[in-house]
Amino acid sequence: MNLSKIDNTLYCSFAKRLDGHVCATFEQELLHQITEFKNSREDARVVFDLDGVIYISSVFLRICLIHLKTFGKDSFSVVNVSEDIHRAFHVSGFSEIMNVVRVATPSLTRAES
Repeated sequence: MNLSKIDNTLYCSFAKRLDGHVCATFEQELLHQITEFKNSREDARVVFDLDGVIYISSVFLRICLIHLKTFGKDSFSVVNVSEDIHRAFHVSGFSEIMNVVRVATPSLTRAES
């Protein structure tokens, strides 16, 4: 997991496979970092960038749901999802309740360093 802050947005990128074991290794740290960021900015946004991710588990979907509830639909997005990952969000119904974007728009992409 990599985190980068740009203005009012915290970008989170992840490993290629987000199975239950991998998610368990970063879940608490991610929650801590995102909570700290939200408390520091009134206009905080979070973007989960899944570029290169080939597998997500139900544990990762639960993590997304937790952060959706914290930030709301307008301030939480999942971007750069592959067709297979998008299908998982669609089948679970999550694509109806949160912003899931196949290819990120310029306003959602991380600035290059």
